[in-house]
Amino acid sequence: MFGKNVSEREKSLLPVVAAAIYAAAVLLYFLPVDIPYKISVPTVVIAAVSLRILPWQMSFALIASALGDISGAAGSFMGQVEFFSVAHLFLIMFFVHRWFHDRAAFARAGGHHPETKPARIIVLAAIVLGILVFAMIRIVSDAPAGIVRGCVAMYAVIICMMLFCALVQRSRVYAAAAFLFVFSDAVIGWNAFVGQVRGEKYLIMLPYYAAQLMFFLRAAHFNVCGFLKKK
Repeated sequence: MFGKNVSEREKSLLPVVAAAIYAAAVLLYFLPVDIPYKISVPTVVIAAVSLRILPWQMSFALIASALGDISGAAGSFMGQVEFFSVAHLFLIMFFVHRWFHDRAAFARAGGHHPETKPARIIVLAAIVLGILVFAMIRIVSDAPAGIVRGCVAMYAVIICMMLFCALVQRSRVYAAAAFLFVFSDAVIGWNAFVGQVRGEKYLIMLPYYAAQLMFFLRAAHFNVCGFLKKK
């Protein structure tokens, strides 16, 4: 459980099976089929598999995301915000742990800390801060005053912290997944508080589903190119 005592066969097979079922569940979501809570099915699938093969932080992040999807399907916007806030906090914990304990990253850095360039950190922090400022000015400010606006503002801070932590991992997959997650939530916020977005279903859900799958496969150390070569 949580990536411990897992055979090599399970490590190579479970991500493939989970990804295939995930893709089928995503397709099902976009089909005109009336299934209760079908929006949550893809994330529930990889969250369940993650309990076996992923570190507990990433696994709990996926579980919290699945609960957020269920809350959203049930019409609870605040529940959705709360569960996804928890999901991003677990992602932050995962990235922080990886930052300090990834031996491969230390080896690549010549035995030093994986990130040794302050200028790079400053640039990334400036980018993330710019995204946060934009969100606060253009989206959060239009949310209903009171607890809703406060929760949305807090969520914006948390997801931007997650984005920054993902960007400093020196992983293109984690960085891309985090950006897709932020983009998806930005569209949700804009559509909810600012104005109608055309094709919002696809602009929200496709980046979101892609981000979750990328987080899952990268945390499972699944190499798509390596898998295809074996075939």
